[in-house]
This record gives sequence, C-alpha cells and structure tokens, in this order.
Amino acid sequence: MSDIVPHRPPHAGSPRRRERDFLLLNIFVFAQHGYVGRARTLADALYLMGDSSAEVLFTRAVTRFLTQDWADTLRTLEELDRADPIERFGTYRPTPQHRMRRYMKARSLFALDLRDSAGDTLEAYLRHGVSGVEEPE
Repeated sequence: MSDIVPHRPPHAGSPRRRERDFLLLNIFVFAQHGYVGRARTLADALYLMGDSSAEVLFTRAVTRFLTQDWADTLRTLEELDRADPIERFGTYRPTPQHRMRRYMKARSLFALDLRDSAGDTLEAYLRHGVSGVEEPE
C-alpha cells in the first residue's frame, strides 16, 4: 500500500493539509468501493502519524462502524466528543456529521446490548429531526 501514501521521511510529524486531504479522499474511495479494511488501515495510519483532528477521528469512527466494531466505534466517538463536542451552550445548528455521530453511537450501544444508553442517544437523535434543530413535541 506504500504506493498510494505520499512519501515522507520517518518521524516527520503529522501530515500536511494537502497530504491529509489526499489520504481522506482515498479512504472515502476505498469505503465506497467496499474496501473498508483498507480504508480503516489508512484512517488508523493518519491517526498514528499524529493527526488527531476532528475529521480524522470522525473518519476512524466511520470505518470502525462500517466493520461493525461497535466497542471501538464507541471509544473513537468518545475521543471525538472530547475534541469536537456535539452539545454546546447557546444556540447552534448540528451538522449532518453530528447527526451521523449520534446515529453511530445509538447503533453501537444497541449492538452491545446497552439498551438504556442506546435509547437515550436515539431519543436525542430523533429529537433533533432531519433539520438538526430540536423539534417540538
């Protein structure tokens, strides 16, 4: 797989923005074509290279979710929540990524038979509706 990763000297630190974007694009293409294992490997490599940005953490969570690694999905989502919290003070408009994160968390909790926590997460997911704004009851 070394032919698709841009060459960098060892211990060069985290990837530059352009390199990260290239690798994220490759991860997306691999996942779209069903090569989820390869996509996960690249996402993990980005993280191990020192890139712990919200984009990379989200990508790692998605690849874990796609491989049905529920426990790792939850661990990665927890790390992502520390780096880029969904819930914020004041008014804010959740992004489609925030909705996806809630869905992945609810599905992972349900798959691990943690139904009480899954129910709370699913309620938060549904409460914000398609628009992302909290819907009146």
